[in-house]
Amino acid sequence: MFHEAETPLGFVSRLAAANGYPSLEAFLDCTETNTSAISRGDADAMALLAKWSGEDSAELGRFATRTLDDKLCFGLGDAVFSREYRRGKTHRFCIRCVQNDIRHGEGRTASRPYVRAWWETKAVRTCPFHGSRITEMTCDNGKDDFASFVRSNPHVFADASGTEGDLRPMELDLYLIDRIRGVKVFPFLDGLETYVVAGLAKYFGRFLHRYRCDDVNENGSFDTMDDAEYGFHAVKLGQAHISDLVSTLLLDGSPALKDEAAPMEPIPPWLRRNLDTPAYATLVELFQDLAERNLPLGEGDTCILPTRKRYRHTVRSASVEYGLMEPRIVELLTKAGLLQAGTATRAKVSFDAELARPILQAAQDTLSLTEAAAILDLSGPRLHEIIEAGLLPRVEADRGDLRVYTRIRRQDLTDFQRRLFKRAQTRVALDGYLPIVKVAHRCNCQLRELVEMVLQDQLEGIVRAGDDLTFPNLFVNLKEAQEMRRRLVKEKIGIKLLTIRDVAAVLKTTQVKVYPLVRSGLLPSISRLNPSRRQRQPFIEPEALEAFQRLHVSVAEIATIYGTRADLIAQRMELLGVQPSLDPGSRSGRYYRRRDLDKFTYDRLAA
Repeated sequence: MFHEAETPLGFVSRLAAANGYPSLEAFLDCTETNTSAISRGDADAMALLAKWSGEDSAELGRFATRTLDDKLCFGLGDAVFSREYRRGKTHRFCIRCVQNDIRHGEGRTASRPYVRAWWETKAVRTCPFHGSRITEMTCDNGKDDFASFVRSNPHVFADASGTEGDLRPMELDLYLIDRIRGVKVFPFLDGLETYVVAGLAKYFGRFLHRYRCDDVNENGSFDTMDDAEYGFHAVKLGQAHISDLVSTLLLDGSPALKDEAAPMEPIPPWLRRNLDTPAYATLVELFQDLAERNLPLGEGDTCILPTRKRYRHTVRSASVEYGLMEPRIVELLTKAGLLQAGTATRAKVSFDAELARPILQAAQDTLSLTEAAAILDLSGPRLHEIIEAGLLPRVEADRGDLRVYTRIRRQDLTDFQRRLFKRAQTRVALDGYLPIVKVAHRCNCQLRELVEMVLQDQLEGIVRAGDDLTFPNLFVNLKEAQEMRRRLVKEKIGIKLLTIRDVAAVLKTTQVKVYPLVRSGLLPSISRLNPSRRQRQPFIEPEALEAFQRLHVSVAEIATIYGTRADLIAQRMELLGVQPSLDPGSRSGRYYRRRDLDKFTYDRLAA
């Protein structure tokens, strides 16, 4: 009796045993065919076999192993397998299936066990009925005669130990058997050749195990699974699931991943070995696209094929492409939300190249402080003063105590130069003019203050001394700048406040003689920061000076009234017993109360 999933060669082997022949070879010697013709399902051989058995020739040859091409791929039922899955000169069988055949079959004992179609390929590793591993044993003398093998090795099938128990067949094996039988259940996998599915499950499982060392089995135990079975659990869910899973693993990474330099291994090498085989084209395209979209590959970099477009960058690769410093890139992309805060410049961390492109291109069109200073022919610290004053905008805003990378848009720098030289005259004699940097030094002020005067049109005397819009070519009138500087300082301090010099002029004395008045408190003062000197100094309010003049008079002023010398007035005051309101230690610097002048008499002739 011919069985549904039986191979033609296995059936002929049983016929030989059932008819009392000592071997398949002895039986075929009496016929017009041979084992090769029967094994590959040759039409004439199947017709002859149908004549012997009364079975349909098409059914007899359905599970023959047919070589399909020069790469030795073979067809088995409705499935196609590559040569690595040929069983070769071995018998493959399930011991429990053979025992059941012997126990429940009909006819001679040696003719009862029949060869199942899935035993013909090494791709199937477990029995679909018993879950036990398929056993492999070398053919006796290289003879592919299963009935003779069973008869010659009764000890193999006599001991049932190790074959009992609650075993489950692998899902991958069940799927491959369905493909052999022509049953299709998973659309994505069904579109691939069967041997491609077997390879995909194995290599995808290895890929997953690199990221996830363990997985939970159906019984709830946390055990390591077979690579191919583990991979099949994922790939059977379809292309979209594969894409999502690969993207998640590649982008998130895993502490279990030891070799970060090859995140998709071992899939790319497997597919590269099979680039010339059309059956792999779908997977080549799928995994090449996944690599390009989830790994920082540049154009021309090879994963499976040369990369066609860059989708992701690392901080390092972006630094090379855009010419920006790595910390600068981290700062910009962290601010934009493309990198997490605290990201280091590791090659493993990647980000979306398209989303980052406008950000990095804008940053690329900027200048560093050093580059901008070179264009303006100005020292870095001086340019930094100008930027800090807000006269030349920079890309970054102040972030408190965090470091700011000073970058200046090229267009902003050009606009700054244009505004700086907008009112500058040419072909003007430079007498009384100096470069603005030197004028700042002569005015005892910062360069930014003069630059602000120029930009706010507060200076008229501006000359451009050369073709380049640089600071050495920007000349300003020294006297005008000094006067404007004094006026601005006075406005900043307070227009009504008087300096020591101003008070000395009003009192018709020297500054040296005014300081004792201030120190003694006789002339009240207030302390203010003088921007010119960058230090605090005393200033006097006009009202305080007027009050002082109403109450006090200098010995010099009294001497002027009487047309004599100050020392003579001081001697006379001493003779009269009039005490000075201020005695700085010298007679010429004394001050007296005006009310005490009523006591004063002076005879010029007597003096």
